[in-house]
Amino acid sequence: MFKVAITGPESTGKSTLAEKLAHHYKTDFVPEYSRTYLENFEGRYTEDDVVEIAKGQHNLILEEERKLSAKTQQVTSLLIADTEIVVCKIWVEYVFKHSNTIIDEILKQQDFDLYLLCDIDLPWTYDPLRENPNIEERKELFEIYRNTLEQMKVPFEIVSGDNEVRVNNAIKVIEKYRHE
Repeated sequence: MFKVAITGPESTGKSTLAEKLAHHYKTDFVPEYSRTYLENFEGRYTEDDVVEIAKGQHNLILEEERKLSAKTQQVTSLLIADTEIVVCKIWVEYVFKHSNTIIDEILKQQDFDLYLLCDIDLPWTYDPLRENPNIEERKELFEIYRNTLEQMKVPFEIVSGDNEVRVNNAIKVIEKYRHE
């Protein structure tokens, strides 16, 4: 099984990319757990909420891995995750100004073959769950993502472009890594 994580700052097209890649590869994708968790949330979230989101996201990824593994007829299955634990790590560190040992431990268990880091070249789109519309904040967050992935020493590529250009760029990267 080849596992692809889609990551990056908010409003960079992660969910759209995951959905389109899943359609292209005729597979399911792991949805973003934080949307489900925060959808009917009242008040301000806490660090404990981000920890619960990290746990929930990790469990969704593991569940999808189990499902794909059970489908023995799929010799070269592909798992696509719309977001993952790096997002939670950066979220906690950016908002609460320190790392969280539980999230760091969950992150150590994460095992992706490729990370697609979504560029901030898409316009920020309002969503009640989004917090950082300022371009300077978006640039700062993007660099935090890039630095984090570099420090983790994981394979990653930046995907840019609007709509189908981004999807086609992501497909080229996935195919390159799948066949190395």
